[in-house]
Amino acid sequence: MPELPEVASFEKYFEKYAIGRKIASAQVKDSRIIRGLPAGRFEGELSGRRFVSTRLHGKYLFAATDGERWLVMHFGMTGYLQYFEKPEDNPKYDRVLIGFQQGGYLSYVNPRMLGWIGLIESPDELIRQKGLGPSAQDSRFDYREFRKIFSGRKERIKPALMNQGLAAGIGNIYSDEILFQARIHPMTRANSLNEKELKSIFHHLKKVLQTAIDRNTGTGSLPEQYLLRERRKGAACPVCGTRLETAKIGGRTSYFCPNCQKEPTGPKA
Repeated sequence: MPELPEVASFEKYFEKYAIGRKIASAQVKDSRIIRGLPAGRFEGELSGRRFVSTRLHGKYLFAATDGERWLVMHFGMTGYLQYFEKPEDNPKYDRVLIGFQQGGYLSYVNPRMLGWIGLIESPDELIRQKGLGPSAQDSRFDYREFRKIFSGRKERIKPALMNQGLAAGIGNIYSDEILFQARIHPMTRANSLNEKELKSIFHHLKKVLQTAIDRNTGTGSLPEQYLLRERRKGAACPVCGTRLETAKIGGRTSYFCPNCQKEPTGPKA
């Protein structure tokens, strides 16, 4: 599933191809992808408007129009945006097609229909309704806030980092990288972490997300000592060469190095 760095890349893409451009038409190709209002109303309220700015919060991308509405996009497992000039280049599995007055099209593509798109009045209200925590890469989400949220929690740190109600934007992939860089085993309980360990997780949370954003999220472009470059069965740790191990934690498969990330002592229940 696209996590915060991927959505940040979608935001850059959207800004490049859509900001400042007047919408000539909006076409819903599959009404199942629309939430909050009928497809026809969605099309009518977008047509004639202009996109003026964007906002990212966790795994959600918002685009303000010059009306009173925001376009909201959630990309699910396989969603993305694609711009093209000629109608015949329309991508397969496009669910919503926006045509611009100056020419060109922007398509919301989602093969598995696990994301959604809609029009809302307020991103803050949607964030509240969804129960989302602060966006993980927001500058206002500082160490003091991180410590307040995570330090006393009884669950393991891996699912705690993925809990969108605590901090929005981190999923299975980047939580593995953050914990690897901090040298913390994913089975470690959050309330057992000392101050140094909490600071290390927070530092690497910000650093890993920003590195992925700066490098456009492709795992092959990440630094050589990043776990995500080798995150597969049978691969070796990029730091010490030990074979990576996996474990089901919080219902998700986690990758870690048993040498660099020592398993916590004490009860595992």
